[in-house]
Amino acid sequence: MSSPSRLSGQRLATVRIFGMVAPAFWLYGYNQSNLGGVVGFLDFTNHFPGLDAAHTEGTVKAHHATIQATVVAIYTIGCLIGALSTMSTANLLGRRLSLSLYAAIACIGLLLQASTFSLPQLIVGRIVTGLGVGGVNAIVPVWQSETTSPRNRGKNVIVLGTFVASGIALAAWINFALSFHQGSSLCWRLSLGMPLVFGIPLIFTPFLFPESPRWLVQVGRLDDAARVFGVIKGLGTDDDEVVAAVEQARLAVRDAKEKKTPFFKLLAQKRQRNGYRLFLAFFVNFAAQMTGANAVSYYGTTIFRESLGFAAHQASMLNACVLTWKIFAAVLAFVTIDRVGRRALLLASSSGMAFCMAMLAICVSQLAHSKAAGDVAVFFLFLFMAFFPLGFLAANFLYSAEISTQELRVHSSAVGVATHWLCNFIVAEITPICFAEIGYKTYIIFAVLGCFITPVIYFFFPETNGRTLDEIDQMFLQPKHWWSVTMYSKHFKGMDGAQVELYDGLEKETEERVEEI
Repeated sequence: MSSPSRLSGQRLATVRIFGMVAPAFWLYGYNQSNLGGVVGFLDFTNHFPGLDAAHTEGTVKAHHATIQATVVAIYTIGCLIGALSTMSTANLLGRRLSLSLYAAIACIGLLLQASTFSLPQLIVGRIVTGLGVGGVNAIVPVWQSETTSPRNRGKNVIVLGTFVASGIALAAWINFALSFHQGSSLCWRLSLGMPLVFGIPLIFTPFLFPESPRWLVQVGRLDDAARVFGVIKGLGTDDDEVVAAVEQARLAVRDAKEKKTPFFKLLAQKRQRNGYRLFLAFFVNFAAQMTGANAVSYYGTTIFRESLGFAAHQASMLNACVLTWKIFAAVLAFVTIDRVGRRALLLASSSGMAFCMAMLAICVSQLAHSKAAGDVAVFFLFLFMAFFPLGFLAANFLYSAEISTQELRVHSSAVGVATHWLCNFIVAEITPICFAEIGYKTYIIFAVLGCFITPVIYFFFPETNGRTLDEIDQMFLQPKHWWSVTMYSKHFKGMDGAQVELYDGLEKETEERVEEI
């Protein structure tokens, strides 16, 4: 069998997806739900009685739930710091070395967690793991986009979301299997250390694949960049297409350096509507977290056991099933993202999740009076997980990238990453506290947020599907007012070069007349 470095074209892209991209997002997905699945294990609560919210009542339960939430959620703060740090390290060290470094950091954190005998060590392990996973999660999509052909943007991103869902489901099934032997410390230590299976190979496999050609151009290694473009395209380094790709990358890097604009100056450019675009990047990532989906990912077993009243093993199995169902639901998003469009899926997803959360609140409030209410609640929890992948499993990252100008893209990415992890932290922190304090009313909070999110998407989110990045840019520029961009996008048919030039000329002439007046 050929090594990845000897492959080219589509074969190289396929090997890279399963040799590097998939393990990176399995690592991310697994770590998102593994600790939440073992906090109720008998031996785990014996080691960490301060985290036991399953076998306590009253104020003690509320206090333990708060500590448990913080220990689970602190991982996301590590992820935030790790992701933002890549803005420096990825350009300084390159994509390959940076990815290897962050994978090593994640593995150190996982070893600290799996070998812990004290709460401080567990917390440090969570933070260190987050630093590594956040870095890996930030670098891989960038490297992937820089070393693949720009076809089917939506499908390429949704594939990443499917890998995340697979990692979350894998953690749930492993915790379900280990729950039958939860009296042994080996079980929860095995669960916490299992992601090393994905993390250790990621320390070494990046060096089997070509470096980012854009980074090579950025550091002046044009010959190496030509060789990488040749490998990616399956062409020789002297081919016209390869030469053109190198020149285009060189000009893009040069323009980025020459047009480097301070953040607040970018926001002041009213014609570009950068403030509006940045709001959309913030809100779509806010919506992805605050609909309640990650409450299930982090605390699914706890929800089935304590909120819906199922026995421990039943709760663990149902949690594994609902997270596995999430993978199959993601397939529908993969099929429809480039056909139906981003906006329609975001609307269907947010409104569907709001409805399901409202029904969950009704069902759980009636559990004391009707046993059937628990079964109906399970149905709506599964239905909820069918709606979530449609619009928010990975399309939020895609949409953030599509609506940003070249100058704004780095800032937009930073805002999106920060919003993603900060909202992730909020959900992970408040969920067990809310269930301990207000019970079924927790679902009402998520339902109200969903009802707020849906009209914002309807009125302010323009459609980007089927349009080039230049056309999306013009779609924001042409309407007279920023609040009419969404309405304008429904009738926008795209622009050829002559139309763009004519539009720019008319704009300039109008501005000159205004100045004269």
